[in-house]
Amino acid sequence: MSNTQPVRRIILARHGQTEWNLDFKFQGKTDVNLTETGKLQAKALAHRLSSWDFEIIYSSPLSRAMYTSNEIAKNKNIDVIPLPELQEINFGSWEGHSIEKLRQEQRALFSKWRADPFFNMPPGAESWEKLYTRLERAVKIFLDGNYKNIVVISHGGIMRALYAVFLGFNPHKVWNIEISNCSMTGIEMRSGRPWLMFSNDDLHIRAGQTGADLPIWNN
Repeated sequence: MSNTQPVRRIILARHGQTEWNLDFKFQGKTDVNLTETGKLQAKALAHRLSSWDFEIIYSSPLSRAMYTSNEIAKNKNIDVIPLPELQEINFGSWEGHSIEKLRQEQRALFSKWRADPFFNMPPGAESWEKLYTRLERAVKIFLDGNYKNIVVISHGGIMRALYAVFLGFNPHKVWNIEISNCSMTGIEMRSGRPWLMFSNDDLHIRAGQTGADLPIWNN
């Protein structure tokens, strides 16, 4: 009998643009709505995914992620499963503050954070250990089900952390990975091992809605 396991495919995607994205503010677990541009980005992502036969959507319960997830679900009549484990990182005292203001007013701490974000968080923020533990739970949920094709909608910080937790990348380096609004990262599970197939694919955004009929996987 063959021990070969079927290939499982997972799309990780970030939510659409928010007002605080535009203002370069730390959002964290603060619930911020999408801009009109963000809603159009969500529609473009939904259009891009409409040709793919995925079976389930897991989403951060924050409204910016849920709106994006629900746009995708419309095309498939698939329920969205909110996972608290996928909420954005809690940035503590920095939530709601602009990056530029913090750069000027908290120079030393901000410089340390920029150099190694997960391990130099601001006061009251979530630790790497707590983040790692909750994302381990999320990955277990993805992999324990019988779904072959999965969509996961979350946040920029969470997706970078998943590069470390899920793919084994160095957590001290993953903040160097660009994660654009409504971009996709593709992961294949082969014989129990994750393989990064593509990263920060946002051609559906950059091409415009009329150019969103683009392939996702090389079959």
